[in-house]
Amino acid sequence: MKRGHYAWAVCFACLLLFLCNMGLCSNILTVYLPFIEARGISDGMGSAILSVRCLFSFLTTFFLSVYYKKVSLRHGILIASLIGAVFPLVFCVAGSNPFIYYLGAILAGFSYGAGVIYPVSLLLSNWFHAHHGFAVGLSAAGSGVATMAFSPLLSSVVVRFSLETAFIAQAVFMALCTVLTYLIIRDTPAEKGILPYGESKETVAADHAPSPDFTLPRGMLWMLALMMLLNGGAGLAFSGHLGVLTRTSGYSAELAASLISLFGLMLIISKLVAGSIADRIGSKQCSILLFLIFIAGCFFVFGMDGSNTFWCFALAIMLGLGASLFNVGPPLWAEDLSSRQQYAKTLKWLQIFYNLGGIIFTVVPGLIADHTHEYKSSFVLFAVMMTLSLLILLWAYHYREKNLP
Repeated sequence: MKRGHYAWAVCFACLLLFLCNMGLCSNILTVYLPFIEARGISDGMGSAILSVRCLFSFLTTFFLSVYYKKVSLRHGILIASLIGAVFPLVFCVAGSNPFIYYLGAILAGFSYGAGVIYPVSLLLSNWFHAHHGFAVGLSAAGSGVATMAFSPLLSSVVVRFSLETAFIAQAVFMALCTVLTYLIIRDTPAEKGILPYGESKETVAADHAPSPDFTLPRGMLWMLALMMLLNGGAGLAFSGHLGVLTRTSGYSAELAASLISLFGLMLIISKLVAGSIADRIGSKQCSILLFLIFIAGCFFVFGMDGSNTFWCFALAIMLGLGASLFNVGPPLWAEDLSSRQQYAKTLKWLQIFYNLGGIIFTVVPGLIADHTHEYKSSFVLFAVMMTLSLLILLWAYHYREKNLP
């Protein structure tokens, strides 16, 4: 790799975007929730904070094309990131008023929806014509870093100081990262007077030749929508229920915390490795591998009997390794299944239904548990959903290969 190429600085900035606009605007909310509810917010109102965040990140995706046509990628990311840095300050003054928390959740949802997957995917597509998969995986690892590093750190700050201190510290950190990413990011290599990573003067003419005019038919696009609905349902629901799965299976709270940390560690490793694997063997083959790992991990719940911890750690490892699929997969699928001219539109389509799947399915494990008093059934359901998703993806690749001009 040409380590001195400016594309790697852009990749680092994208990692910060995943860390802040996904990790600290979304994943970290589950850390704050118990402390917020302790101030007099009911369980239902606390869950509604997460639901509002999910809803507005979903709604934001409908306006991404218009938003980024009005402003450049660089300035659009700046606005979304600044709004993300404001939401902890809104939480800071909320006290026991749930509606102020909902306002903060709206800001976090906009930052998540407008400031991560869509613009980062377009940036990396512009900057990397080689090692693109690795760059996607490296950037996506930022959200795992947020879960691993900031969850215990911010919890410690709340316990030792106060909830307000944690909110202010997070806001300051996110603001500093916003300034840094703005200074680094450029929409295209041409703005720096250089070629994309992996492109030389000898290949530039061929690379800029018109790409094949290939567009998936409407029926296939709706099948991909169903695939992403299933992916979003499994991907956004399973991680939030690892802890309760462990507890309801008869294990201690300490073991549940250890499993969540192990899952986060494996997720970071998987995101770093998955992109490189996709570069070497192709996105399709890499996706199949990750799907199968995740599906197998879901069935390990049958070994969790309250005493044997082997299956608990095996489940956390397998799910962590397979879960990189949810962040690394969509940009690579959009690139493989559409022409360059249709890339942004296809990516937006996938993102919309991924977020919608999360809104629909995140409550399902709780509803099942109300009747069965366990969460193992939900993980079997996730395995079935991901199996159907894999079959649809293979069908789409088959259609693409059969009809490639």
